[in-house]
Amino acid sequence: MSRPRADSKDLLAEELGKELQSGTLKQGKKYGISLVGLGRSGNFHLTSIKNLAELVELKWCVDSNIEVAKKVAKEMGCQFSKTIDASLKDPEVDIVIIASTTDTHFPFIMKSLHADKAIFAEKPISHTVSEVQEAVDLALKKNLPFVCGYQRRCDANFRALQSQLAKGAIGQLKMIKSCSRDNPVPPIEYLRTSGGIFQDMLIHDFDMQEWLSDGLVPESVLSVGHCYDERIKEMGDIDMVCVLIKYSNGLIATVDTCRDAAYGYDQRVEAFGSKGMLTAKNEMTSSVELATADGHLMPPAKWSFPQRYNHAYAVELSEFVALVRAGPQSEAHKLEQKAMMRHPKIVRTAFAAELSWKLGRQVYLSENLEELEKQHASGEPDAKKPKH
Repeated sequence: MSRPRADSKDLLAEELGKELQSGTLKQGKKYGISLVGLGRSGNFHLTSIKNLAELVELKWCVDSNIEVAKKVAKEMGCQFSKTIDASLKDPEVDIVIIASTTDTHFPFIMKSLHADKAIFAEKPISHTVSEVQEAVDLALKKNLPFVCGYQRRCDANFRALQSQLAKGAIGQLKMIKSCSRDNPVPPIEYLRTSGGIFQDMLIHDFDMQEWLSDGLVPESVLSVGHCYDERIKEMGDIDMVCVLIKYSNGLIATVDTCRDAAYGYDQRVEAFGSKGMLTAKNEMTSSVELATADGHLMPPAKWSFPQRYNHAYAVELSEFVALVRAGPQSEAHKLEQKAMMRHPKIVRTAFAAELSWKLGRQVYLSENLEELEKQHASGEPDAKKPKH
């Protein structure tokens, strides 16, 4: 399709934006927000909250650093806390945005769902498939809005590529190639709780592959990686990896990723099909190219993800607010409930990809991954033999 579905949160947000700009918005309920986590992602959402002042109001800011929380609360005129519990008891809080450290996401999500709050959470929901499934099941049972933020789905370039793909512009999809190179190396303190390169970085690419393939589940994965940074190696992690994914219908997907790139942030996607190819190129700081007798000079790439995805962060929160406004009986809500079913599958793909690297072999999604992990941890040689 060339445009979002008329009943999707994408178009609801687009219409809402037009009403805000034209001054024709029918003033309804202003939704109260508790923002949990005031680091890099939290500050993106804080900016978005300010920009959506006609629709939402920050009621609480929560951070483990109480001085940071106090500072933001003074600026925004809201309450603050070091823990999430008080804000969840506040009847004026309708929405919880979870942007805290990754290891706190699952318990905060579950607490918020039990408190009957709508939730927008940064990824990951959890690093374990069972916990992700538990969170999704509870959100469905309580019929609450629950979105896990994979900001690439809100990027204009990737949306244009997916739209062309869905229209059949390149015929049968045969191959997806993505490049995902971070910059600079994230703080070591962050990496210690990030879940590792597979659950922290590559999971974005696995989500993209699920989106572009229209929900296909991989048949097998093969990962090859290396670690150049001794600090990361000491954590039992790697900083560079290539993953090859095979699907039962013949589709092949590849992704190469690295924790740093000297030339800046680098994210590209190529889709190859029976009728042609679609390419989303890396974003530069400008589109200006200098040509002289000495040659062609290109502008540099954007430095890191805050510069690359600042607009996508704004889009995803505005779409979430539009989803909440639409209500649990809306088609947009039903579509999002269907979309959230992908999360356990994506985490399982990341788990399988990491196991492939650890075992040094192709891993089939039909295998018992949890048992393989136990065998590897205990040093059993059978774990290195494929079972499918």
